[in-house]
Amino acid sequence: MTIGAESIFVFAGFIILVGFIGEQIFRKTNVPSFLFLILIGVVIGPVLRLITRNVLTPILGTVAEFTLIMVLFYGGMEINFKALLDSSGRAIAQVFFYVSIAISLITIFVNVFLGWSLIQSLIFGAIVGGETTTIVVFKLADYIGIKEKTAVFLKLEAALNSIVLVVLFVTFVGLYQTGSANIYSAMLGLSSNFSIGVVVGLILSIIWLSILNKVKKYKYTYVLTLGFLLLTYSFTQIVNGSGILAALIFGVVVGNNKFIASLLKRRTNLKNLEKQLHTLQGEITFLLSTFFFVFLGIVFSISLSSLEFGAIVGAIILLILLFSRYLATSISTIRSEISADKKYIIMLLPQGLTPATLAILALSYGIPLASTFLVLVTYVIIFTNVVATVGVFAARRGA
Repeated sequence: MTIGAESIFVFAGFIILVGFIGEQIFRKTNVPSFLFLILIGVVIGPVLRLITRNVLTPILGTVAEFTLIMVLFYGGMEINFKALLDSSGRAIAQVFFYVSIAISLITIFVNVFLGWSLIQSLIFGAIVGGETTTIVVFKLADYIGIKEKTAVFLKLEAALNSIVLVVLFVTFVGLYQTGSANIYSAMLGLSSNFSIGVVVGLILSIIWLSILNKVKKYKYTYVLTLGFLLLTYSFTQIVNGSGILAALIFGVVVGNNKFIASLLKRRTNLKNLEKQLHTLQGEITFLLSTFFFVFLGIVFSISLSSLEFGAIVGAIILLILLFSRYLATSISTIRSEISADKKYIIMLLPQGLTPATLAILALSYGIPLASTFLVLVTYVIIFTNVVATVGVFAARRGA
């Protein structure tokens, strides 16, 4: 099926308009726009059949990879070294326990009860095993009016858990692609891949920081930065390194340019440029997330058997996430003043762009059961956002 340019533009324009409307609904009602976007995708996909997955599949792999680069770059920029040093212990503990417990239990569940292979189970666990999306978490946190320390704790957690899950996903996919016949060789190859990614990313980002400090007064510095980021990613991939980690390091260095400059005994002042970077990066993230959530709705199956399977398995995964979050939060907030907000922290588990992107990447990589991953990820995103929204409203009224 060939689609004309006019049809593509109509579809793209409609999706952007829908995304904007969804964002306004979110601002006024605190109901995450993800739910609205997925619903729209269901209507134009399986209900009306205006567009099918096969039409979008050829470009999804490339778009998903670009989205992942943007997610990690933005996530890296959001990691503030000072805040991390001040609150790192509890935030890192939260991420470690929540992600490790959730991935372990989800892996065991799908491996034992659904009969998936261990590596497929691990890949799926890395997709849904502990992300919290910053946009929804902070909107709901503002609505509750939680302590500032709790807000910082949640922001650091949201920035770190997405990064951890992406790294684990890439690791497990790498193991799948190299084969498990020789685990030692596979792990050695991955270690080399990650090491090259970190080193190349660090060197090129520091070089770019020096260049950026000289060209900051010129126009289009954000586009220039984006171009250098893509070159960094591509070059790292070419030399057999992890472009994903290089993109993350690039974001961390740009976001913490003052700290990096002080270590190198140089002066830098990129305050105005940082604001521009955050604003434009937010616009790009909005555009990409809108596209992906509508796509999740398009591939959603509305057959009775699929609905029953997805709802049951999705509900079980939700319970696993809530249990994992309860354990993690109980450990990370013990003997701390933020423990007073424990019930809110537990309920603030909405998932968003990262699992959606990883599920689509799994499809483009040809991972077996990737289509099932997409269906289940859609349910998990819906359920976690509903629980976060309803739970927070109920907890506030009962407070």
